[in-house]
Amino acid sequence: MVERMSAKIKKVIDFVKWSKVMRKTNIKAMFIIFFVWGTDVVSKYFIEKNFSDGSTLRIFGDYLQFRLVYNTGGVFGIFQNNAMIFHILSGIAILFLLIYYLRSTYEDVFFNIAIYFVLGGALGNFTDRFFRKGVVDFIDMGFGINRWPTYNVADAFISIGAIALLISFYLSEKNNVKKVT
Repeated sequence: MVERMSAKIKKVIDFVKWSKVMRKTNIKAMFIIFFVWGTDVVSKYFIEKNFSDGSTLRIFGDYLQFRLVYNTGGVFGIFQNNAMIFHILSGIAILFLLIYYLRSTYEDVFFNIAIYFVLGGALGNFTDRFFRKGVVDFIDMGFGINRWPTYNVADAFISIGAIALLISFYLSEKNNVKKVT
C-alpha cells in the first residue's frame, strides 16, 4: 500500500516537474532563440556568397567593415585549428545552459531573454562548426591597426545576453538583500 502511494506521489512530482519545464519552453522562447539563430545563419550565408576569404567592404569608414574570416578556434580566435575541442566544449556549454535555464527559479523576463540570446548565438556558432570549415566571422571594428577581434551576429547576441545575465543576477541579488533587511 505504501509503495503504491509513493509511486503515485512520484508520478505527481514528475508531472509537476515536467509542467514546469513546459512552462519555460514556450513559443516565445523558441521564437527568440530561432530568430537569433536564423539571423546569424542568414548573415553568414550572405557574407560567404558575396565575399572571398579576407576581402573587405568598408561600411563606416575604417571604424566598421565586413571582412570574411574563418575562425577554427575559440572566442577571439584563440587556439586556432582545434575545431574538435570547440565542437565538444560548445555542445557541453549549450547543454549546461539549457539545464541551468530549465532548473532555474528565475521568472524575470530580462533573465529569460538574456538566456535566449546566449542560446541562439551559441547554436549559430555550433552550427558553423559542423557545416563549415570554421565559424564565419565578418564584423570588423576598430581604428587603423587597433582592431577588435572579428566577430559575427551570434557573438554579438552572446555578448549582449551575457551582459544582460550579469545585470539580471546583480538586480536579483540586490532585491534579495532588500528582502532580508
